Amino acid sequence: MPTLNKSKILIVDDEIKNIRLFKAMLISGSYQTFEAFSGEQALEMISGVNPDLILLDVIMPGINGFDVCRKLKLADETKVIPIVMITALSEKAHRLEALEAGADDFLSKPVDHSELLVRAKSLLRIKTYHDEIRARNSEIAEQNEKLRELQKIKEGLTHMIIHDLNNPLSSIIGALDLILLKESALSQKTRGSMNACLDYCRDLKNMILSLLGIHRMEEGKLELNIEGSDITELIMEAMQQSEFKAIKSQVRLSANDSNAPHTAAIDRGLIKRVILNLLSNAIRHTPIGGNVKIKTDLNTTDESIRIQVVDTGNGLAPEYHKKVFDKFEQVGLNQEGVTLGSGGLGLAFCKMAVEAHGGKIWVESEGEGQGANFQFTVPVKTTVKGSLGILVRVYVFEVCLKFDPSMCQL
Repeated sequence: MPTLNKSKILIVDDEIKNIRLFKAMLISGSYQTFEAFSGEQALEMISGVNPDLILLDVIMPGINGFDVCRKLKLADETKVIPIVMITALSEKAHRLEALEAGADDFLSKPVDHSELLVRAKSLLRIKTYHDEIRARNSEIAEQNEKLRELQKIKEGLTHMIIHDLNNPLSSIIGALDLILLKESALSQKTRGSMNACLDYCRDLKNMILSLLGIHRMEEGKLELNIEGSDITELIMEAMQQSEFKAIKSQVRLSANDSNAPHTAAIDRGLIKRVILNLLSNAIRHTPIGGNVKIKTDLNTTDESIRIQVVDTGNGLAPEYHKKVFDKFEQVGLNQEGVTLGSGGLGLAFCKMAVEAHGGKIWVESEGEGQGANFQFTVPVKTTVKGSLGILVRVYVFEVCLKFDPSMCQL
């Protein structure tokens, strides 16, 4: 990095007496000076000298000062070098031409010694700042390149770990499902333990799939399989898969009696995992005897279906309403009977999956202890009225009977 007292100044003038005069004026500034006696010679010297300032005469044989200035300002390597045009011409038109050519300043002959030093010092200071910025930008670019390489390594490892975990886990889930289906002689205690293991395995698989989904969406490699999907069926499937978790936590699952259209243009697998994640999150943060309810309604303004997962759990303070969707964000809530911690990967995946559909996701809560209402929207494909309310009432009644008949009402 050149310092001010060692800055290099190139003087370009076809008369040697003028060059000697400028060099004498610049002695007090302790500058390193170089001279060129024509525009052609100046252009040839630039790359070797790499000056910090150019004093450029206008009227010269061959290439004049205006043309030299234009060439230097068009080249990426030299466009930031400050140029002071020096000439005996005093007409306003020549000053304007100099500025249009890219000159940074203009001095008329005879040049005042003090004015030359002040302007040179000012332009060199600006050049020094620019060089510092360029050096820092270069360092940042180098660091960014290293980060990109590390990111590639991380992505490769992430994909490998996800793949190596998902395959054996899927086999375990399949084996447990098969045993529970075929082994009718299992004791109630054994069956309950195996259901618990199956539930934990599914939670882990969902976490792995969420991580994989986030990974693919961040890379821009996730292709949505958009099709008309029945939201009623999707909700019922998600509720059935969340059934054991709700029974174990002694939380009641239900859904509203809605006449909203329930066919939406979505990637069925992704949105089902969104609902599963929201249900799991709600059950985990709802105390014993609490309620988790799914609501659906149609927004006729933007032709979207809104799905809400409402719980009577510990709620969220306003400052966490956006943070809870950040990756690995943990919102610790201290309430008896409730598993601590929230966020992580599940809600981050939900946000990315919903937004990939062009929808929105958010949470509403009056604060801690007031419950939470996680909501998201998906686009409607066709308007179909369904029987969600009847299906849900029957399902809720069946779930209630399994852990607390006194809570059941049709």
